[in-house]
Amino acid sequence: MNGYTSELKELIKKVEASRHARVERARKNQHFPALTMEQRKEWLNKYHPDYKSDGRRAVKVGPNKGEVFPEEVVNLLESRSRITPKNIDLTKIDYETDVLVIGAGGAGTSAALIAQENGRKVIVATKLRHGDSNTVMAEGGIQGADQEGDSPYYHFIDAMGGGHFSNQPDLVAALTNDAPVALHWLESLGLMFDKYPDGRMLARHGGGTCRRRMHSAGDMTGAEIMRVVRDEARNRSEDICGMRRETAQKI
Repeated sequence: MNGYTSELKELIKKVEASRHARVERARKNQHFPALTMEQRKEWLNKYHPDYKSDGRRAVKVGPNKGEVFPEEVVNLLESRSRITPKNIDLTKIDYETDVLVIGAGGAGTSAALIAQENGRKVIVATKLRHGDSNTVMAEGGIQGADQEGDSPYYHFIDAMGGGHFSNQPDLVAALTNDAPVALHWLESLGLMFDKYPDGRMLARHGGGTCRRRMHSAGDMTGAEIMRVVRDEARNRSEDICGMRRETAQKI
């Protein structure tokens, strides 16, 4: 335990002391009772960074004035622009395109591919390398109701419940209805989902799900998603142009 702080060492001791009891509960198939909504709120307000007021403040200027964000985000929104206006000549067209996609992670690259498939010329702008994104860091899996006994209806209810029914229903409906299509679109591009020997998709339970609908590619699902959409975009380079970081820096 070298390298741990004294506070963390004490917490580790408490976890180790409770291990035997937890193993026994699991062996007897005993589960801890679910928290009430008030208890959940209490624990979230006490420990979850999104619910704590510390380190957050309101934006003082701009279109987001008055909204409360983490201080790091506020500092960025209130900072001076990195673009030098005198270096921009709006009468000169450097690039011309039908669709400009900002960001080249999983969502941005997929949007570029769909736009290209619908006959549009696309430029993708990214501040980092193509694929450096949250998508590539995701390990767990991607959910979609494509298994027997499941449906987008159950997926919708699970997703709404997971958000304490504060989600925007039409967006959740779009997500859950399109999820099976997205899964099989990714597979058509070459994504290697985990499967049973007979070729059927292997699906697992995710947090708060009433059906098994978590599809994965080992423990590197996000990296596999990014691999296939990035390769596909590069194979269509005649219709999808990548605007490199150096271009943005010149502005």
